[in-house]
Amino acid sequence: MDATVGSGGHSARILQVSGVKVFGLDKDEQAVERAGRRFAGVNGFVAIHGGFETMKDLLSQAGISEVDGVLFDLGVSTEQLSDGERGFSFQKDGPLDMRFDRRETLTAAEILNTWRPEELEKIFCEYGEIKRPRRVVKALMQRRRCQPFLRTGDLATFLSGLIRRRGRKHPATLFFQALRIAVNRELECLRSGLEQARALLKKGGRLVVISFHSLEDRIVKQFLRQSEELIVLTRKPVVAPWSVVCYHPESRSAKLRAAEKK
Repeated sequence: MDATVGSGGHSARILQVSGVKVFGLDKDEQAVERAGRRFAGVNGFVAIHGGFETMKDLLSQAGISEVDGVLFDLGVSTEQLSDGERGFSFQKDGPLDMRFDRRETLTAAEILNTWRPEELEKIFCEYGEIKRPRRVVKALMQRRRCQPFLRTGDLATFLSGLIRRRGRKHPATLFFQALRIAVNRELECLRSGLEQARALLKKGGRLVVISFHSLEDRIVKQFLRQSEELIVLTRKPVVAPWSVVCYHPESRSAKLRAAEKK
């Protein structure tokens, strides 16, 4: 089970193993379509539109009750970031959307323009790990009374005017991360997805998770360590060597953890 199939990069490598069958799952319908086109005519690949928090039901519908391995790659894809209309990046102007699954109704614009100040503070603190966001939230509330936030470029410019830039990180980075996590309920879905992956694994089956920020990695680490059914294979997370980071800068924050079903 490639639980976050994206454009199918991981699935392509797995399919090099003779006789393997891969179920490629993704909430993003466009990603499922891309993977479907990439593996058109490949008997060993099945594309499924849905979230990994529902993988047991989705696999059950395909007649599958257990698997040899489950892979999660929790990063936002290059295709999603480069498409301004999806609203994931402050570097591309577009609607404040941020939904992985377009069938859902909650958007980043709705959160920014309708949620109470204490709710905004909570997601910025918990999902963006932003210290003392109250001043920013107060400014957001004042601004939205006369003009709602509808575009990513508008929000990025607004935040840049409030927050001093330190180092290379754009002032909007953590706020966009917090909004995206809230829109897609990413942490709740990850916890559920890990539980379902463990239940689906055969004895000796392996669970592999690649995370890209501390919130996800903390959940994965605790889950693996606390599960009596799993043997942790990575005492410390596996990270990309500098030679890889030079060519793929997005890999610099990736952490891989793995475990095996007893």
